Amino acid sequence: MKKIKIGRNEPCPCGSGKKFKKCCGASLITREVRPGPTSLSAGPKSWPLNSIPPEVMQKFAEHERQEQERVRRFGHVRPEIAIDFHGYKFVAVGGKLYYKASEHCKFFADFLIDYVPWIFGREWFETEVGKAPDQRHPLFQWRVKGMTFMKKQPKRPDGTYEAVPSGFMAAYLTFAYDLYVVDHNARLDQRMLARLKHPDQFQGARHELFAEATCLRSGFQIEHEDETDPSQRHAEFTAIHKATGQKISVEAKSKHRPGVLGQPGAPDDDGELNLRFGRLLNDAVRKNVSHPLVVFLDTNLPFAVAQRLFAQPTGSSAVPAPHFNTLLDRLRKEHNGSDPINLVVFSNHPHHYTRGEEVDPRKHVLSVFSQIPVKPVAYPQALFALHRGANLHGNIPNEFPKAVGG
Repeated sequence: MKKIKIGRNEPCPCGSGKKFKKCCGASLITREVRPGPTSLSAGPKSWPLNSIPPEVMQKFAEHERQEQERVRRFGHVRPEIAIDFHGYKFVAVGGKLYYKASEHCKFFADFLIDYVPWIFGREWFETEVGKAPDQRHPLFQWRVKGMTFMKKQPKRPDGTYEAVPSGFMAAYLTFAYDLYVVDHNARLDQRMLARLKHPDQFQGARHELFAEATCLRSGFQIEHEDETDPSQRHAEFTAIHKATGQKISVEAKSKHRPGVLGQPGAPDDDGELNLRFGRLLNDAVRKNVSHPLVVFLDTNLPFAVAQRLFAQPTGSSAVPAPHFNTLLDRLRKEHNGSDPINLVVFSNHPHHYTRGEEVDPRKHVLSVFSQIPVKPVAYPQALFALHRGANLHGNIPNEFPKAVGG
């Protein structure tokens, strides 16, 4: 494929009407900074508790309240770290520091929009710019459609935009935030990053990213297995619940459909969609993992179809939806009456099924816990934490954190 070079003064291909250098191309001007070592001139000093001023204690109490609210909304992940300095917003992510002009980085979403090009690299970005719009990577298409949507919204008095996100805007931002969560709280696996960049592998890698971000939000730490060891098949990763020490093996499976998420072919009509997921579960089980098994399964369905599929029996929130119940009953019979999977988190995030500028549709999450597992867990609360974490997907901070007392 011939690579097309977009001039800095040419119109931006996202359709905003601005020059490329002042629109999508601006994200390539920002830089990553790696901080050097620092030193402290004096050690900490103690202060008797009975003499601490009440206003100081109030600020500590307020900080604790804010932290509890942050964890409730976004999970057990590190807080955002950002400062304004000399007209720039500096944002720390893991061991790296990024900066962007403060006037263009008023909200956390402003940072996320440019965070993906920083991570994916200039070469990937410029290659996608040079492709025909319908041949671009799904992620790049979400970015262009989402930014085009936002730039059509009326400006507020301070020059910023406010709107209920479209499906494509939500698709891009939730991906960017999951990428940020993994990068900020764990080790962003370079093999996963390579898969995310590749259109044919993007769907599976994106769902694995969701699973890893969910585990981090749920209070787990991540251990990647040695994929270079050919002696056995490996789970996506091992997760350890920090509160209990419970170890689990995690598998992430996503249903491929023609013409969707970079897959070839024409999309099926809603009435012809394949609702068989047994092969995906069986593939996860065949890996014969070391720890109790958790499977994150993406059904990849339009909202209306998912709404029917995830519907539970009337008056019962404890019984799985009939289709999933039948699926897991069959799997149990094939394993002598025991469940080879301790927890299945069925999910559906239908952002990419929206048309034009439709509002982002509601997601579905259904967690099914085994009562008779092959490998029991010592701490069931670790699995319940995963269900709560999966329901936090899509919650993205709006504002950068403010200093306590600021």
